[in-house]
Amino acid sequence: MAAENLTWGWLIASALFFGGMGGGAFITAAVASYLTGDRFKEILKFGAYIGTVSALLCVLSFASDTPTPERSPFLYSNPNSMITFGTTVLTTIIPLGIFYVTFLPPDSLPWLRLFFPWSRSNKARNIVEILLFLAGVSLISYTGIVLGAVAAKPFWSTPMLTALFFASGTSTAVMAIGFFAAFLYPQVTLESSKKMLVETLHRIDVADGYLVLIEILAITLYLLEMIYGPPVAANSAALLISGPLRFLFWGGFVFIGLAIPLLLLILLAWRGRARTFIRFYPGLMMVASVCVLAGGFIMRYLVLAAGQLA
Repeated sequence: MAAENLTWGWLIASALFFGGMGGGAFITAAVASYLTGDRFKEILKFGAYIGTVSALLCVLSFASDTPTPERSPFLYSNPNSMITFGTTVLTTIIPLGIFYVTFLPPDSLPWLRLFFPWSRSNKARNIVEILLFLAGVSLISYTGIVLGAVAAKPFWSTPMLTALFFASGTSTAVMAIGFFAAFLYPQVTLESSKKMLVETLHRIDVADGYLVLIEILAITLYLLEMIYGPPVAANSAALLISGPLRFLFWGGFVFIGLAIPLLLLILLAWRGRARTFIRFYPGLMMVASVCVLAGGFIMRYLVLAAGQLA
């Protein structure tokens, strides 16, 4: 059961990972804008940047795994195909994301607004955010649904997989935003800006704490459904729980990707803003972010591997 036996390997896992994170980043930015306006603008900015770059990396990962790139135009040829649906979503979300970035230039480059006069219109930005929210939901859902369309693999044929990928995609997006916000903290000199960044980090770690709990529930229900499902699906679940993939599953996904981040996020939500603890906040936030991102990629690779190796 070697990795070289996989038809869909790490490149497809990368595509699913970046697609989920890209869709989740746009969802996070749109929801943050709707709930708080411009109060936590760093979430909007990093959500726009991460969403756009991740969607591009998703396309590149899919393209790198395609043996016949000259047939790419045929990806749009079947309106009833999940491949056509995903290609259309990606083709739509990337230019929309690039356009959204023009509303949120970096603070260090304010002169960019001179080239984008529409960027001062909150109404126009809100319309784009609604479109990106819908496209983000479509993209993040597609990463799970496209596997379920492979009827020959019962391990993938369940709505719980889409729920798992949705929770994980949103979680990785939130923590990617948290990583860059924490990285920005030492560069900020104004005390008021530091306080706002800490408040931003606090909102992020509380939100992702709930998302990690949802992800734990989703993976539990998913595996239980597979264990008591068709024999092939049960064999796939066994590969993860007690078979050759168990070390990567329990060590890489459960321990590094779920347990460590959850403990760190609880600690940060509880004590992160305390005067004696605040200097550790950015560093611990970055550690939690890296763990969540690593766990998100490992989980997708494991789902692909277990579905093909059973």
